[in-house]
Amino acid sequence: MPEHLGSCAESLSKAVRHLANGVGTPQEKLTSMYDNTRFGSICDGHFPKGTLRNDFLAITSQMGYDTVDHELRVIAAMSDERARTVIEQICCLSEAVAYALGRQSNSA
Repeated sequence: MPEHLGSCAESLSKAVRHLANGVGTPQEKLTSMYDNTRFGSICDGHFPKGTLRNDFLAITSQMGYDTVDHELRVIAAMSDERARTVIEQICCLSEAVAYALGRQSNSA
């Protein structure tokens, strides 16, 4: 599990940087982030059961992310406010995963 969490941390970090540097509407930023980072390679099984996994599933369900087909379905139809909320949740998940990794390395 720690090796998966490490790759999730890396993918989420890239996604956050992409979102921060992106241009366009919040929906365009989310779509570009998905298309141009490894966000789509993350799956719920890469997270330990609990808060991190639940947060990831909450994010992907709002994006209309199909975990089987690994594609997005509803970003373009989101309101700006909803898209900004999803962006904020991705940033928070990235921080939480980095924190969890730090805790694991300190206890090892």
